[in-house]
Amino acid sequence: MIEEVERILRMKGKAIEKELEKAIPRKGTPNLNDAVWYHMDSGGKRVRPVLAILTCEALGCDTNKVMPFAAGCELLHNWLLVHDDIEDGDHVRRDKPALWVKYGISHGINVGDFMSLKVVELILNSSLDDKTKLALFGETAETCVKTAEGQTMDMNLRGQRNPSEKDYMKMIELKTAWYLTLPMVGGAIIAGRTDLVPKIKEFGMKVGPAFQIADDLLDLTEGKGRGEIGSDIKEGKRSIMVVHCSSKCSSGERKRMFEILDKPREKTTKEDIGYVKALFEKYGSLDYARQKARSLVDESAQTTSSMPAELRSMLDDFARYLIERKK
Repeated sequence: MIEEVERILRMKGKAIEKELEKAIPRKGTPNLNDAVWYHMDSGGKRVRPVLAILTCEALGCDTNKVMPFAAGCELLHNWLLVHDDIEDGDHVRRDKPALWVKYGISHGINVGDFMSLKVVELILNSSLDDKTKLALFGETAETCVKTAEGQTMDMNLRGQRNPSEKDYMKMIELKTAWYLTLPMVGGAIIAGRTDLVPKIKEFGMKVGPAFQIADDLLDLTEGKGRGEIGSDIKEGKRSIMVVHCSSKCSSGERKRMFEILDKPREKTTKEDIGYVKALFEKYGSLDYARQKARSLVDESAQTTSSMPAELRSMLDDFARYLIERKK
């Protein structure tokens, strides 16, 4: 199943590349267009735009109608990553220097801003009717607001030493689920199936957190293309493993764990990361996270049960893929 989904991502991703190049030509404003493509060429699976395309296709809509919006979803994702790297102080993105490291913080902010307005332009200049464009603008605006709220919650949680699972789940729902859900919602709107939007959002609010938890696990196993294992520990993130472990470990272990998480990232050693990871393993926090992700995906299948068969099958396959992938 993983291999089949990745084959689809590669095949559909090529069409997205062409649409992105129309929106932002590689040979454009010096130090701007090339900066965008420096980041875009670093990789990424193009999951979000492909979800927009597949949702539209599953509902019998012409693929050409959804392409500008799908490209916009990919730009939205990558603009958020550009700014996220600055906010988190991440020096590496997808195994090469982050955009802000290569071009500077000021220009990194500028490039992200440029990409964000290109999202608006792609929808505005599409061939869709005005009613559909307005609906897409509304969903995109809501998504951006929710994502910014989630990013703020993430930052707020980093200083806390008693994070709750409820707060963590709310944070990742806002930070991750909304902009993973947007492509599917947009695909349904473009296909004229606005009746499916509530159920698609319900699905996304399960799968998005599952995706984030799987990402948190990858950070401690395979890494996330940031040049190291345990980048989230260096950033002091209160992952679900931290939340679970803090409720199980001794007071001394908890104190030491949070001392490590609260260190400046440049002072966090490999031994520090090893200590925290060993605590997670000792108290079953990694297994707890894996089970939580699986449980959320199982719940997501209940929301797709009443959807058209082709859409249901596609969404269920992607849900499983998002938590079983190895990178």
